[in-house]
Amino acid sequence: MGRIKGLVLLFPALALFASVSLSGCGETYPKEKVNESVVKICKDEYNVDVKVESVGKTMAIYLPLEDLMDFTFSINKDASEKINDVILSVARVVLSTDADFNYYCVIAHDVRIPEIQIVIIKSVEDVKRLLLNDISRGEYSKRVLIDLRLNPQSQKERSVRDVFSKMSLDEKWQEQMMNDFFRAEPTGLGDIGYWGGKFYIKDVTKPEFLAEQMASRIKMDFKEAKALADAFTLKAAKGSYVASPEGNKYFKLEVLAEPKWFKDTTMSEASDKLFRAVLEIAGVVAHSYGFDDFGYVEIVDQAGVKTIRVPKDDLEKLRTRKIKYEDLPAMAQA
Repeated sequence: MGRIKGLVLLFPALALFASVSLSGCGETYPKEKVNESVVKICKDEYNVDVKVESVGKTMAIYLPLEDLMDFTFSINKDASEKINDVILSVARVVLSTDADFNYYCVIAHDVRIPEIQIVIIKSVEDVKRLLLNDISRGEYSKRVLIDLRLNPQSQKERSVRDVFSKMSLDEKWQEQMMNDFFRAEPTGLGDIGYWGGKFYIKDVTKPEFLAEQMASRIKMDFKEAKALADAFTLKAAKGSYVASPEGNKYFKLEVLAEPKWFKDTTMSEASDKLFRAVLEIAGVVAHSYGFDDFGYVEIVDQAGVKTIRVPKDDLEKLRTRKIKYEDLPAMAQA
């Protein structure tokens, strides 16, 4: 997940709303009608039709748009404004309800090409901290997960229907098989979406949100930081939180970044530079959320075919400059 060209994140409107919502003077939305409240605000105040569904402590909002992107895959101005209107509406409700929400997710797609969707995931805690000036706007923008991608369920169903067609399976049985085996709830944030009149959402957890955020920040830094952009061409970055049956818990960050060889960088030097940058991002994210339910961070350099594992305590020492990368124990090399 990363930045989407043309999408303007909502700061001024949230700032205006802060004085009302956080002072306790705003309207309170009862948890029994919290989904309906979002639908009503969007329709009454912005003339935008949405669908809302909640699971656990996560709210999902589906927003169909008629003109989402232009030919450059940038978000059109009108679509950006509607997305921000919905984001503000959701923020008003989740900050002023007796229901307990940790995250909310806006799913938007162009009705002309519904296979392409934008998914925006925000932490309610981060919104509150922004409104209280506890984090800067720049830091807040790094904490928002934004992804433009093909709808995973549409891809799955298209492939399965191709198989059904080759089998000449009756339409009735096709639907039954699809419902029984291929329309399951998402297992990760990358599977979130809306397809065929159905939400595919999950209750977002903090560790998986942080893992996705680490990957998102890697993409931003390798694009925006000159030292990294000059040294690497980033092809992919994936973050996951692993909790094994044996009780091991760790963040796994897989990065495919090709060195720009005209800089006379050896493969080993390139891996070290990549590991330093990724470790810094992982340390900042874990510390900024006060999250310590993990034993180590595993970083996989897919280009250099090399892996390191850094224990949580050493990650914090790196962040606070108490040790240097060169001081990491040999056991960090996997």
